[in-house]
Amino acid sequence: MQSKLIHLIMIILMTSACSNNSTNLEKWTDEEVESWYNKKEWLGGWNVAPDNSVNKRNFAIYYHKSPRHWDQAFQFLKTADLKSLPLGTQELEGKHLFVSVSEYQGKNRTDALYESHRKYIDIQYVIEGKEIIGRTSLDKVKVIEPYSDEKDIVFYEYDGGDYMEATPKNFFIFTPEDAHRPSISAGDSSMVKKLVVKILID
Repeated sequence: MQSKLIHLIMIILMTSACSNNSTNLEKWTDEEVESWYNKKEWLGGWNVAPDNSVNKRNFAIYYHKSPRHWDQAFQFLKTADLKSLPLGTQELEGKHLFVSVSEYQGKNRTDALYESHRKYIDIQYVIEGKEIIGRTSLDKVKVIEPYSDEKDIVFYEYDGGDYMEATPKNFFIFTPEDAHRPSISAGDSSMVKKLVVKILID
């Protein structure tokens, strides 16, 4: 009985510490955020670079709200044979963490829409090939397809933003604050094999 009580107290203390940590993060200075991010301990040894477009403060806050799921995600990315992954969806921990793999040819920029999500955060990684991804803030875009709760997506109209090349050398993190425009052709007709890790926001 006593051991169960001690175990329960430890769980409560750990949960409280994680909650306080994520709250305190909002008060971190830019230098503290930069220092934590640049150590890259959160990558778990995965040897792929985060793209410069990642919002470091937002990522730090979301990471510390659910570090276990982020660590699971990066461990999967480090250890899985990504090139051999089958197309489709693979659950890593039910609805909390899953992977979607697709293969396609890039779209013309005019055919690619901005999108964002509310329930999930994306880690997007091009396994093979390359594409262009746009990114901007939600205050710049205009809704053209309202939010679908079932698909967790809303589509926007906007032709501005920052555009980055996605290759097997870099990956992207998109939080609900980010409107992103993926799957744009990088100028050739080669196929793209892409993986998206979906992390539920707890």
